[in-house]
Formats: sequence, structure tokens, C-alpha cells
Amino acid sequence: MKNKIFDSKATEIIQHKLQEVQTKLTHQDYLNHYILETLESFAFRYFDSPLAPEQISNNTMRVIAVEKGIKEAIKIKNIQLRAGISELVKRVSKEQGPTILREIRVKLERHSEHSGSCQVTARVSFGHPDHRFIEGTFVEKLSLFRFEDEIHFRNTLAKHLEVTCELFEF
Repeated sequence: MKNKIFDSKATEIIQHKLQEVQTKLTHQDYLNHYILETLESFAFRYFDSPLAPEQISNNTMRVIAVEKGIKEAIKIKNIQLRAGISELVKRVSKEQGPTILREIRVKLERHSEHSGSCQVTARVSFGHPDHRFIEGTFVEKLSLFRFEDEIHFRNTLAKHLEVTCELFEF
């Protein structure tokens, strides 16, 4: 009898916490804050000197880093990116300080109060010095997912960030 009461109380507490989290995540500001914190975490994992994550529109957040460590970048697994960085090194002398720009971006689209879709993008520009992401000057990896509610979004975002950030791996 004691275990049934305990199980019932534990279930009640868990349900209450889930509802509390869902209520918080329903608010766009809270969800955007969550995305910015997650981007910051990933930036410190994949970038040498990331800038602060920023919200660039109502539904788009990003974090970037301009990096000078071209020697390390040449070790990147992505063949297309490695070729672009090699061209950068040939085009821009060491004295001029060639740079690459890395970016992680999250774009959120709401379809209803709780559901929506999310586009996660990781990209690297070798278009020194402007880094405007003009065709032929960058490589990107995209991942798109749909979510039924905010908890599903929270549990899925990191997985998709991991997939796109494979672009940065050596």
C-alpha cells in the first residue's frame, strides 16, 4: 500500500514538472533563450573563440566565430570544405591573416501554439575577408525537423545540432 501511494505521488510530481516545463517553453522568449543557451554550449564545443550567440530576427538565432587557425581547418573531414580552405590559403598570404567564419544557426517556424518546424544549419565561410556566404565561398550542412510540442523540440534540438556540427569535425 505504501508503494502505491509513493508511486502515485511520484507520478503526480513528474506530471506537474512536465506541465511546468511545457508552460515555460510555450513562451517565445523562453524558447529563444533556451536556443541561445544551447547555441552557446555548442559554440564552445566546436569553435575556438565564439562570439556571443545572438537573435538576428524574431525566429532566427545564431552564433559565429572568426578563426585564424587555418592549419587546423585544413584537417577538416569534409572534402568540399577542405578544398575551399586550401584555395583560401593559396589566395591569401599568411601575412594577410586569412580567416574562416564558422556559424551555427537555428530558425524556428511555429505551425500552432505548440508545434512547428526547425531548421538547423552549420556553415563555414572561406570567403575571406568579407564572409558573406556567397555561393562558392562556403559549405553548409542542414537538418530540418518537426516537433509536436516544446518538450519534443527541447529533446530533439541537440541531436540535430550534433548532426550539422559534424561539418566542423577533424
